[in-house]
Amino acid sequence: MSQNLKNITDPSTQILIVDDNVQYSRILTRMLQTSLGYSHIMHSESTKEAFEMIAREPERFKLIFVDYRFPTGETGGELLEALKQASLLQDKIAFLITSEPTVDNLKQAMQAGAKGVVAKPFDTSELKKQLSKVDRDLAMDEKESF
Repeated sequence: MSQNLKNITDPSTQILIVDDNVQYSRILTRMLQTSLGYSHIMHSESTKEAFEMIAREPERFKLIFVDYRFPTGETGGELLEALKQASLLQDKIAFLITSEPTVDNLKQAMQAGAKGVVAKPFDTSELKKQLSKVDRDLAMDEKESF
């Protein structure tokens, strides 16, 4: 696992939220800022714009939250697949955001490269648990690589 992914719960971690629903983006941003202490959060309302942002500055974002479905018919899974194909996902942690957290959605998210699914409406304690789990997994991967 890359050194660049050490301690994603660090408040200085750069985050990108990709969601066409501005209200949900604001809610997640507020939660990440007030409850979890993050301060570097950017937004994108489309998968195309998000891909361009990440491609333009591949080292910038370490944590990505991407909506499952967009009005254009695109999916967050497709964005993650495109990032993976372009070798832009390997030093990032991605979560799929959905109001339908089904087993199939979880499988699709994991196959596309996501570390988990965050259900709408957002729950602070669940979000903390998921981020902490990923942090522990990264620490274990680092120990195993020595």
